[in-house]
Amino acid sequence: MFAQREFTLPVSADGEATLTAFLPAQPSGRAIVAIPGGGYRSTSIGNNAQWAPLYNELGISYFILKYRMPQGDPSVPISDAETALHIVRDSAARWGINPRDVGVMGTSAGGHLATWLATSAEEGLRPAFQILFYPVITFGEGCHQGSRDNFLGAEAGNPDKVARYSTQNRVSASTPPAIIFANSDDRGVPPEFNSVPYYVAMVLNGCNASLHLYPEGGHGWTFARPYRYHDQVVDELTAWLAALK
Repeated sequence: MFAQREFTLPVSADGEATLTAFLPAQPSGRAIVAIPGGGYRSTSIGNNAQWAPLYNELGISYFILKYRMPQGDPSVPISDAETALHIVRDSAARWGINPRDVGVMGTSAGGHLATWLATSAEEGLRPAFQILFYPVITFGEGCHQGSRDNFLGAEAGNPDKVARYSTQNRVSASTPPAIIFANSDDRGVPPEFNSVPYYVAMVLNGCNASLHLYPEGGHGWTFARPYRYHDQVVDELTAWLAALK
């Protein structure tokens, strides 16, 4: 209802990675690049698409990245995510976007990729803010083993690689603001080993961070599926976005 234009662009040369745009009729200048989950085995596009009407109603240009699977090569999805941010910023004037107000939204394994961009991409490629839903953060204790194994491949047991790609270890004073949503009963991606350590690292580095842990709901809840705390999530998220400078 609120999207003025919807189209899909190639991200990778082979066309396997794509970026689908939902542009609002009255753009506010803000944009969000959504990075779906799927355990680095697939991309759960449907869940992310459900957010488009809300963001477009707020005047936010919304993009969904379908990235290529790593199959043990982390540079593949990282490259796709960096290219997606570059595409949005490069076309900012044409799409009514402020190139300095382009954030990311990551769900599950997509949250890991989003936090990698926020903590480790080159300065000019980092997002302006992070929205994280039940994110995969650590590849150590309490990790989602499927995400770790698919991302690192033969290096999944290498402690140096595990530490490098556990993104709570990458947070610095320059990491952009983050809002994190998770459920205490999520046993797929336990928040005590993922969302909470990332939030703590943000706070210890003096970063803008907000953590919302709800008592139940498990892992992978979607925008459309009945969820007890849906209204609270939407209210907290819209208020946080409105307060961002």
